Amino acid sequence: MSATLNARIAQVFDEPGCDHNQAKSEKERKKGCTKQLMPGAAAGGCAFDGAKIALQPIVDVAHLVHGPIACEGNSWDNRHSASSGPQTYRTGYTTDINEFDVIYGAEKRLFKAIREILEKSDPPAIFVYQTCVTAMIGDDIEAVCKRATEKFGRPVIPIDAPGFAGPKNLGNKLGAEALLDHVIGTMEPEFTTPTDINIIGEYNLSGELWQVKPLLDALGVRVLSCISGDGRYAEVASAHRAKVNMMVCSKSMINIATRMQQRWGIPYFEGSFYGISDMSTTLREIARLLVATGGPADLPARAEALIANEEARAWERIRAYRRRLAGKKVLLITGGVKSWSVVSALQEAGLEVVGTSVKKSTKEDKQKIKEIMGDDAHMIDDMTPREMYAMLCEARADIMLSGGRSQFVALKARMPWMDINQERHRAYAGYEGMVTMVAEIDKAIFNPVWQQVRSPAPWEVTDTLLAARGDPTMAHVTEAKKACAVNPLKMSQPLGAAYAFMGLGSCMPLMHGSQGCTSFGLVLLVRHFKEAIPLQTSAMNEATTIMGGYDNLAKALLNIRSRARPAIIGICSTGLTETKGDDVDGYIALARQKHPELADTEIVYVSTPDYAGAFQDGWAKAVAALVSKVPQVDTPQRPGAINVLPGSHVTPGDIEELRELIEAFGLQPTFVPDVSGSLDGHIPEQWLGTTLGGTPLASLRELGGAVHTLAIGEQMRPAAEALQAHCGVPYTLYDRLTGLTATDALVQQLAQLSGRPVPARIRRQRSQLVDAMLDGHFHFGNVKVALAAEPDLLWSAGMFLAEMGAELSVCVTTTASPLLAQLPVAEVLIGDLEDFERSAHAAGCELLMTHAHGRQAADRLGKPLFRIGMPIFDRIGNAHICHVGYRGTRNFVHEVGNLLMDQIGHHGPDDWPLPPASRAAAVAHLPAVIERLRKPDDKLAAASA
Repeated sequence: MSATLNARIAQVFDEPGCDHNQAKSEKERKKGCTKQLMPGAAAGGCAFDGAKIALQPIVDVAHLVHGPIACEGNSWDNRHSASSGPQTYRTGYTTDINEFDVIYGAEKRLFKAIREILEKSDPPAIFVYQTCVTAMIGDDIEAVCKRATEKFGRPVIPIDAPGFAGPKNLGNKLGAEALLDHVIGTMEPEFTTPTDINIIGEYNLSGELWQVKPLLDALGVRVLSCISGDGRYAEVASAHRAKVNMMVCSKSMINIATRMQQRWGIPYFEGSFYGISDMSTTLREIARLLVATGGPADLPARAEALIANEEARAWERIRAYRRRLAGKKVLLITGGVKSWSVVSALQEAGLEVVGTSVKKSTKEDKQKIKEIMGDDAHMIDDMTPREMYAMLCEARADIMLSGGRSQFVALKARMPWMDINQERHRAYAGYEGMVTMVAEIDKAIFNPVWQQVRSPAPWEVTDTLLAARGDPTMAHVTEAKKACAVNPLKMSQPLGAAYAFMGLGSCMPLMHGSQGCTSFGLVLLVRHFKEAIPLQTSAMNEATTIMGGYDNLAKALLNIRSRARPAIIGICSTGLTETKGDDVDGYIALARQKHPELADTEIVYVSTPDYAGAFQDGWAKAVAALVSKVPQVDTPQRPGAINVLPGSHVTPGDIEELRELIEAFGLQPTFVPDVSGSLDGHIPEQWLGTTLGGTPLASLRELGGAVHTLAIGEQMRPAAEALQAHCGVPYTLYDRLTGLTATDALVQQLAQLSGRPVPARIRRQRSQLVDAMLDGHFHFGNVKVALAAEPDLLWSAGMFLAEMGAELSVCVTTTASPLLAQLPVAEVLIGDLEDFERSAHAAGCELLMTHAHGRQAADRLGKPLFRIGMPIFDRIGNAHICHVGYRGTRNFVHEVGNLLMDQIGHHGPDDWPLPPASRAAAVAHLPAVIERLRKPDDKLAAASA
């Protein structure tokens, strides 16, 4: 790490606002408060992640991530911090550096990216985030930002928090330090009032700030700045003129409050907006401190009158729920301020908290828990998923409240769950929020679905056809020539490789890099599959990054083996370790030599720098590595056995359909990888730390005994060739299996391999597809489609749409492929979702097809969006999407056709979701609330008088 960053971290650790820290010796304070990460057993985000969490809710700022695609491509747009106006913060900006940049430096690229953002969006400021790889190659973002500020006359703020610097909480504070160093105090507000306050550490998740602000407005208290929820750059820059600071979460941004007290004499207190009592206490403390700093003397009396009115209204609405919820038990897995403030709120609703996590809580947080729950408070330092699962299975809790990562522990145990963390869609702050929280808990616990899912099942007592291709000279393939990728379409190679390893039985994928690399990928896959995702990290830090990663990798292997006992560990490199030049093959050999206990674990390594290629490239490399290393070359041939190598675009539902189709001919398929066994959304008999299914290691070793290999997708050609070279198994490649002719080719191949006629039910499925295509072609004909996806998925969907009569007007993809030039479209662009949106608008496209990040473009253009590919985080059932074979193609016709039918005479552009500029209407109710509060009932009026 740079000397500047080291000094900044030392300053963060020497925090006067932390009693626990100040009780230490000077030597101990320099070591910091962060527990060292455990390779192979680490979880959570990195310093970069923490900095971005803390600052991105400043909504009018452009947030530019300087690094390879994984840092932004895998993480952008994944939190629900809401804005009442500008939507700039929701645009994902990244320099998306490549191999050339890693070798020669990317400072010029960064400067150009800043200029492009200013030309396109004209934000009041740009925040530039340093990442692991750019820190490793020595890019001086502070110098670039200073030069850009001077050149363009616009604040460009460096956020020096590379992932390897530490965990997410450190990143929160480093982000706060950037505000203190470069933003706060640099502007003056247009005017001030005696009742100006700042709210620090409030991120306006799902609009929670808007539940509190009407109360403050009614008191005449102005929020000068919220740092950072629904914040504006100018408000943050002029925050030093506030009279009082309220600290919402001391774990994340206490350094802002203490430094502002030192520099400008602004007093602060820590309060909570969760729960009736805590909300009232917060209002009283705001009033008291404002009076102490020269505010209106009658403010406390007005606060008491408002509190009396609002508490009465809230309790009246909660009373009915309290009778139903009395005695119900809650397991709370969160941290920080919520570890005690939500406890208070739950107890007020009559619920019993049987345990609250304090892993991310401060000493002060823990003391408050004891004050609320008593000395026998059930504080949990670090509960494993297995322990949560057991606790819920034994019905020691009636509901679990946690973040999205652990929701599947509850759901697999058939127990209610509610989101309480940053990904939640409901707002729980203030008096209104408390009523909402109680109502949501009541709805979750008493949902009739639980009676159903907990009941036992009743039974428990000729020549190969080739898929049609396009004109080999039809499309012109170009690559976007931008320094700044905007709203990334692609995801990284390491994530693609890790996903491939998740299709193996008893496997633990391991990313060799900074903790954030794994955290971002894990969250993305969790949001898509709504499943627990086994993924670990070697947790590289600043020292091991420089000295080499052998120790961390060896520790990770040993920890994974001892904790999870996987049959296979799949290692994917990252941009950080590739930039360093770690000899991972040598590390593995040395680890095996020093640790004989690793002999019973298969270890497969694949080189996947995230500054090259994309998701499907990583998948393809991982599968090629598997089939090159694991199969035994002397395996006897097994009649009827075939290998199937599916591409990354083949869903678990697709694999299930293909397995049924192949087995209908009496053949025995082995899928490599088989994500249908591990990510298909089933309930396991017991909790496992590894994958819950997939291709067993024994089956991998017997691949050489198959009579034939079927490879699905052009990306799988290298793997099929590698298996043929290694074991002599011939192969047939299918570039797609969506469509009538494409499926015909597969069915005829299966008939030839088995020597059997096509079964009657398969013939009937073909007839049904033909009928569906006839029914649907009216709606597909001449519809202009904009399609953005990985190359093989782009080819598969695009070719079938063309066969149905649709016009491929726009095609955007992520990485090179020989198929692209054969698509029936004038141009295929390797670009991002900004390119996709602009091209779709220019071409007048009537239907957009891409993953869930495309919903913003669809909103702005007022066009329907058909979600395809990964990630799809705003829909359930993604694992069971099936678009291959006769039945899957029929599904595709019905789904797209019905979406197109909805546009015929029923909806106009105004009926689709409003564009971002109109979303301020979401808070249009606030004036009415304020007016109601300003006209209190007689009791409140008397109290005010």
